[in-house]
Amino acid sequence: MLAAWAAAPARGAQVADRVVAIVSGAVILLSDARAELELGLVDPGAARDPIEAAMRRLIDRQLVLDEAARGDRVDVDPAALGQAIDAVRQRFASDADYRRALAGLGLDEKGLQRLVRDTLTARLYVERRFDSVLPPTEQELREYYARHADRFVRDGRQLTFEEALADLTAILQQERREQAESAWLDRLRRRADIREVYVQTDRR
Repeated sequence: MLAAWAAAPARGAQVADRVVAIVSGAVILLSDARAELELGLVDPGAARDPIEAAMRRLIDRQLVLDEAARGDRVDVDPAALGQAIDAVRQRFASDADYRRALAGLGLDEKGLQRLVRDTLTARLYVERRFDSVLPPTEQELREYYARHADRFVRDGRQLTFEEALADLTAILQQERREQAESAWLDRLRRRADIREVYVQTDRR
C-alpha cells in the first residue's frame, strides 16, 4: 500500500523530504510516513521511532498493493472512502486546522484521497484473501480454553466452555488469520527488492 503514496508533494507547499525506502522500484518518502502518522492512518503504538514504524507499514502496504495489482480488481466503495476521509477530518478541531495540516504535509484533497484509497484497497485485498481461513476444530477450541481459561471470566465467574464458545471461536479464528497474514507478508518481503535508507537522524 504505494506508488501513489510515493508521489511528489503537491506543488506550492514547502516540505523537506527525502527517500526512506524503495520497494521494487516504488519510492517511499519521509513525507509519506509523516502523513500516515499525522492523519491517523497508522497507529505506531509504543514504537520508539514512530517514523520508522510508519515506514514499515508503508513497505507492507506497497507489497500488498503490488500483489493486488496482479490479482482480481479491488474496488473501494465510494461511501466507505468518504467515511474514511471524514474520519481524518474529524481528527482536527476545525476545517482550518485540517487544511493547515494537509498543506504542512504537502497534500491537497486529491492527494489525501489517494492515500486513503490505497489504505482501504490494501485492507480489502487482505480481508478477501484471508476470509476463508479454516475454522478451528472443537478439540482445538477446548485446548485453547484449557490454556487460557482466565480470559473467559465474567463478573468473577469462570465461564463454561459452552458459554465461552462464541468468544473462543472468534479469538482463535482471529489469531489464525493474523498468523496466516504474517507468514504471507514474510514471503512477500523475501521475494521483493526492499531497500530501507531511513535513519533516525531523519526524524524531526
